[in-house]
Amino acid sequence: MKKPWVLALGAGVIVLLVALALPLLRMGGVGPWTDDESVARTGLPWQVSRLPDGRAQVFGLELGRDTLAQVQARLGDNLQVALVARLGEPGALEGLADPFMAGFVSGRLVLAFEATPAQLQAWREGAVDSEPMDGGVRRFKLQPEHRAQAAQVRLAGLSFLPSVRLSEDDVRQRFGAPAETLAQPGGGLALLYPELGLGITVAPGQRGVLQYVAPRDFGARLRAPLVAALGGAAPPLR
Repeated sequence: MKKPWVLALGAGVIVLLVALALPLLRMGGVGPWTDDESVARTGLPWQVSRLPDGRAQVFGLELGRDTLAQVQARLGDNLQVALVARLGEPGALEGLADPFMAGFVSGRLVLAFEATPAQLQAWREGAVDSEPMDGGVRRFKLQPEHRAQAAQVRLAGLSFLPSVRLSEDDVRQRFGAPAETLAQPGGGLALLYPELGLGITVAPGQRGVLQYVAPRDFGARLRAPLVAALGGAAPPLR
């Protein structure tokens, strides 16, 4: 995989990069993640539970273990599932929950699942319908037989796009100092927290993206693609 697994959705699908370019106004003078005392503080983006064997749970979902069926049971009818691909690419199995409430923080949740290339090809060829998206991407609707097969595919990781803009200071306030900070195209920064399986991308005037994987998969699924996108050599900025 040559690009960040969620930003590219495994096969060059730039769904989240499109969303990243749609900034929203920040709330005047108040940090975007200021606690709201009137709501329960559960299921928040910074509440990542570390589990044995390099696993983790966030938003009530266990990365690398929960199946699509279990994710559907957790998120209900709010979850839309489709195969997302460009012409000539195998694509990726994606789940979308929009809007999604992470405690008192609203946003969009995108989920990536570990389907095999053979499964993706069969599902795409048998798709009952498709619709265009930005950037030459299409969403293919799975037929019932293939949807039943996809129900057993495991959750590889997820991305959360909050509905307010995040700065580097906002991220550091909630998550502490990152283990590593990498420059990104367009003046952005990726703040990496391998112990949580988390990478957070921020850029001036743009929305942030929080990418979660199982901590045991952090190097291969998240950091390595980010470094490869920078030409293979990316020392921490500080």
